[in-house]
Amino acid sequence: MPPHDALQLSARLRPLLEARIARVKRPAEGALRHDYLVPGGPYPEQWDWDAFFIGMAIASRDRADAVYLRNWGLNYIENARDDGFCPGLLTPKGPDWRLKHMKPFLAQGCLHASRFLNDSAWLTGDLYARLKRIVLYREEHGLFHVGLGLFAWTDSMESGADNNLAALEYPDGSVAAVDCSCFVYAEYAATALIARNAGQEKDSLMFRAKAEHLREAIIARLWNREDGAYENIDTRTGEFIRVVGYSSVHPLWAGIAPQEQADAFIDRWLLHPDKLRSPHGIRTLSKDHPRYNNANIIKPHSNWQGPVWPIAMVLYAQSLANYGRTDAALDVAADAMRLCLNDIEKSGGMHENYDAETGQPLAAPDFISWNLLLMNLAEEVQERRNPFMIRL
Repeated sequence: MPPHDALQLSARLRPLLEARIARVKRPAEGALRHDYLVPGGPYPEQWDWDAFFIGMAIASRDRADAVYLRNWGLNYIENARDDGFCPGLLTPKGPDWRLKHMKPFLAQGCLHASRFLNDSAWLTGDLYARLKRIVLYREEHGLFHVGLGLFAWTDSMESGADNNLAALEYPDGSVAAVDCSCFVYAEYAATALIARNAGQEKDSLMFRAKAEHLREAIIARLWNREDGAYENIDTRTGEFIRVVGYSSVHPLWAGIAPQEQADAFIDRWLLHPDKLRSPHGIRTLSKDHPRYNNANIIKPHSNWQGPVWPIAMVLYAQSLANYGRTDAALDVAADAMRLCLNDIEKSGGMHENYDAETGQPLAAPDFISWNLLLMNLAEEVQERRNPFMIRL
């Protein structure tokens, strides 16, 4: 059997991405006391999930580069307030306190960095105590719905999927969100393992229990049996927000969806050409939604209402691979790499998203960030080796 297109495309794209890695690295400066990562550009700013995904990409390629993932964690831990609050944007002048609490990736990044570097001794003592406060901040400051056992973003912009209709037009903190809850689940699971390594057995058991309770709530409450999809909940009414798109896939990405639910979602939505699967990848909003569009928007927000995003394609491909759909996952990986290769050949760079119907580039030319994950994606999918997976 000849190699899958994804592996051939990977061999072409990898050196082009490797040549761009230097553009995302910055030397320590000011409040950023450790060398850090930026979305490729002229500004010295460390962003939460951009740098997390960049760090995972370059560490998966070369374990020595995991020092940047460790530094990303150290910069956040050292700049957080004593109560655990730390905004998602850090600059050499200090945190941008106008922004909301960083996205729930910190413990995951620290755990993965420790594993890549084969060194967990750095994350003990006061650093561990500060990490713990950051991880718990969201639960302790109004973004946990006790009755549902689920987590909320403050608003859709905080989620990173800027105009995601599953959260966009609702009061702050009122949406029990699939993606947020899954990210926090992974944070709790990661913190349980970090605590064990730090000799904090009581904390390890506590975070393990939190993770298990959250996993159960995600499966029981966010699965809409009628739609065959994971959907957000409007906590004011208790009703599902019947929007299927990017945020719906996260229980599969985290590996916590039961096989039956995963298969139903994959067949009914993820691979259906009239819903999420497009000729050029997987849409960020189902095509049958009345507000589906491929508008070229970056201000006041980026567009997650239809366009194909390489970062979303990575999550989709890994989700498919997690549940045994390796061929489909490789197809998705191939589509993502083909978009970026075509873009580089025509424009000299990549964009943050692409028209799902035509494959044409949309916003943010010469974008270098989480699309670096495509360096490793085809091989990871083929081998079912998901570097993000955390198992308790």
